[in-house]
Amino acid sequence: MARPRTFKARRRSLARPAAAAAVAAALAVPSGAAFAQPAQARQGVDWKAVGTAIGKELKPEEGGVHTAEWLRTDLRVVNAGVAENPGMELGAEAAFHDKAAGGAVMIGEATLKADEVGPVADRLQRGGVEVTALHKHLQDETPRLWWLHYAGYGDPVAMARTVRAALSRTGIPLGQKEGKEPPVALDVAALNRVIGAKGEDENGVLQYHVPVAAKIVDTRAGIRLPAPMEASTLLMFQPLGGGRAAVNGDFTMTAEHVNPVIRALRERGLTVVELHNHLLYEQPRLFYLHFWKTGDAGALARDLRAALDQAGAARS
Repeated sequence: MARPRTFKARRRSLARPAAAAAVAAALAVPSGAAFAQPAQARQGVDWKAVGTAIGKELKPEEGGVHTAEWLRTDLRVVNAGVAENPGMELGAEAAFHDKAAGGAVMIGEATLKADEVGPVADRLQRGGVEVTALHKHLQDETPRLWWLHYAGYGDPVAMARTVRAALSRTGIPLGQKEGKEPPVALDVAALNRVIGAKGEDENGVLQYHVPVAAKIVDTRAGIRLPAPMEASTLLMFQPLGGGRAAVNGDFTMTAEHVNPVIRALRERGLTVVELHNHLLYEQPRLFYLHFWKTGDAGALARDLRAALDQAGAARS
């Protein structure tokens, strides 16, 4: 999923004692057998070279993360009667962090048609990039889509080449240029106040990225995962006109929050679409809950804020 550019200070960790012990142990640098020591790890990553390898200039994000993103502007997706803006997480992305022990870590995902899943997964694995999850984010979309999540460890330039080669097996227009974001046709200031965070414009979709309360460590990389690398809740508002919106996204949370969040959403009439994992080596484990509803944007924001409260998410 697309993750945030800036964040306020996080709340203290809510990890339980056992999880906290695992986190502390994971912060130790892995042994040399974990993965090779590329030159970039010693000298600092040449982010321009990584961008050249992936075919897109990388954007610096919060926490030392650098990202590349593409929208699936080649598809016309309709879900539950709503023509979906590609800014509703229909695309592909890769997020790199260079503080991993022994090199860099890359986490990403791609929205794929059924006939693209196999070729993309095969090419990622041939390049040493691991498939970490495959599932749905929507409940009634046409054409049917899958979200493939992946992660890599080691040389960031090599990983970037692999991601580029894998995505070339799809219809994603990889040469798309960055343009001016169309304005979000909603009362953004009012929604910001309700959600308790500042939304960002993604192709005319209002996106919120709310960091998880717990401290999340990738035990293979030996680093705390910054919020842009799957450690934040994503809430998306697509304007439908007349102050109405469709909301989708995923609540990101540790196990003890899953059922309270589901209850909060269901009591307010939201459809719960999927509950699953996105990663393999995170500690404590994270669960991602995807949802859907249309209606008055302000009322939807109040619904989502109630669920955020159940997830222990702080207001900025």
